[in-house]
Amino acid sequence: MGDGRLRVVGIGGTLREGSSSLGALRRALEGAKESGAETELLDLRELDLPMYEPGLALDEYGPEVREFVEAMRRADALIFNTGAYHGTLAGVTKNAIDFAQFLSRDDRPYLHGRVVGLISTAGGEQAATNANRTMVDTVHALRGVVAPMTVTIPRAWQITDDDGNFTDERYEARLDQLGGLVVDLAEQFASPAERVPAKSAA
Repeated sequence: MGDGRLRVVGIGGTLREGSSSLGALRRALEGAKESGAETELLDLRELDLPMYEPGLALDEYGPEVREFVEAMRRADALIFNTGAYHGTLAGVTKNAIDFAQFLSRDDRPYLHGRVVGLISTAGGEQAATNANRTMVDTVHALRGVVAPMTVTIPRAWQITDDDGNFTDERYEARLDQLGGLVVDLAEQFASPAERVPAKSAA
């Protein structure tokens, strides 16, 4: 943790410009930063990751994949965000998470013991809940710890502006709360030697 602050890495967004999913992730990371964490945003539209191909070595991908994997490796905690399409998480999100396979041989394999906050946004009523349920299973498969609060945002288009920023204070507050919760839980999961109160270290 370097300077004593936790590093929270946010992964998400969609391929659409002005994504409400990306706006939700930005807001949750602000909550984590307010709680004293160092934050990093990995915008999947900007990264433009290739499809994950089992059996292909990390060196056979471009630098954007290597940087993405290193960012996950450095994370003390993470926030996953996805758009919810056709009843489940977006393909771009699942593809990005699949690159966690390159963490399988680490001393802390995959996301072992790391807290992961979950956010899903949808245009309709139900898909966001389904997407978060799917991500819970995915995080557990990667040995991560799902934060007990998740954020589902139905009809996101009604409460965001053209840049994906939220205009509803209730959802802003919930996203802030999630970011703070991820930091609080990650501090509790840190080893005694690493455990530094993030709020006093900012």
